[in-house]
Amino acid sequence: MNLPIYNVVIDDYETGIDRISLVQSPAVECNFLAFAKDKKQMLFNTNEEQQMITGVLMRADYPIYRNDAQLGEYYIQFSKETIKTMAEKLLLDCHQNWINIEHTENSDIQGVDMVELYIKDSSKGINPVGFDEISDGSLFATFKVRNPLVWECIKNGTFLGFSIEGMFSYEQVVNVDDEQAIYDEILSMLDKISNIK
Repeated sequence: MNLPIYNVVIDDYETGIDRISLVQSPAVECNFLAFAKDKKQMLFNTNEEQQMITGVLMRADYPIYRNDAQLGEYYIQFSKETIKTMAEKLLLDCHQNWINIEHTENSDIQGVDMVELYIKDSSKGINPVGFDEISDGSLFATFKVRNPLVWECIKNGTFLGFSIEGMFSYEQVVNVDDEQAIYDEILSMLDKISNIK
């Protein structure tokens, strides 16, 4: 079954990222990495001095499955341009340290602070190690985890990645085959109209 694809857009003051959530199953299908003091990357680090996590906040042009009452089954994707706008707006709105757990209401936590936010760009040498399969234009962040309970949950695998939450607008992607079918239908209707005497 071919599901519709919607591009996410930031189109007004109200749209954008409100919070970043620590989750067990990231929608971007990429776990974060923890960093030890010696910078060796491990999935879960037991070094208590560094306590840093780096991961993907959003993958560029990557279809993410959704299913809801309004639209049914569909995919959403974030373009490189939308991700850039989204990152700028996150910082301008000062929401980079608004962190919660599993998108649960009233689960905001303290002691998880963003220290880096960047967009992968191999041509500029911005190419984080361990994330080769993630395309250029994707948004990354590094957080210092000072909260001991959160750090313990990261080490034991309770949290494996990031997920963003916020208000976004959607624009449906029309593929070339659909456009051709629409064009053919219009031509057929025009032909029928012109043949009416």
